[in-house]
Amino acid sequence: MLVDGFNLLSRYYFATERRRAQDPDVTVKGLLRKVDGWTNDFTHIAFFWDGPRESTHRFAMFPDYKATRTGLPEPLFDDYIKLRAALTERGIFQSELAGYEADDLMGAVATAFPGESFLYSSDRDLHQLLSANVYQIVPKKGEELLMNRELFESTYGVEPLQFVDVKALQGDASDNIPGVRGIGPKTATLLVQTYDTVELLYERLKNEQLLEAHRKYSKKLDGQEQVALLSKQLSLIDVHAPIETDWEAYRFGSHLF
Repeated sequence: MLVDGFNLLSRYYFATERRRAQDPDVTVKGLLRKVDGWTNDFTHIAFFWDGPRESTHRFAMFPDYKATRTGLPEPLFDDYIKLRAALTERGIFQSELAGYEADDLMGAVATAFPGESFLYSSDRDLHQLLSANVYQIVPKKGEELLMNRELFESTYGVEPLQFVDVKALQGDASDNIPGVRGIGPKTATLLVQTYDTVELLYERLKNEQLLEAHRKYSKKLDGQEQVALLSKQLSLIDVHAPIETDWEAYRFGSHLF
């Protein structure tokens, strides 16, 4: 079980906000009950935390990356400190690395681990990692969706890694990834289904080889290749991030003894 720490903590924080006046620790208590439940089903559990935004290669490429995000509310930051301490007491492996986001570390572990990995996060960026051995548990209101490769492909109409190409064209307002102005999700998906990647799409565009039905998009695409390629790099999870590969270190409670 590979957990996107801030994603999970934020969900619990805002879900329990109204009860905070009665119990300041309500968020951490609820989240730890979730973690304790996982210990019955998983032998290896790890939480991953984002490194500083300014330290990442994405910020170096595009300083406006995630620039629309606000800082953590003070109570949420307090919960973060409490949660990390409680996870350490429980023997839960945690990882944070300057230069990388939690997604990168989760991707590196999931693709290297010699078994099944379950990514716990509502972040759709992680969909690109789905494979025969990698699944994503997507929390929603009152339920959890198990996303696998087959469900993803039937839902989105592209292969998991092509999700990066779709985002390269349509952009992502939540991460402040620009994309190509005027290209929305439906058009982005159609173009990726037809041309496979952003690189091949622009190769066909430059050689005037777009299908007749798609030539109406030429004006929007023209001159936007560098923006699209930048957006793709910003969206791509770095599965080569340096990680701990002694898998026993991820075993629940292993380093308490």
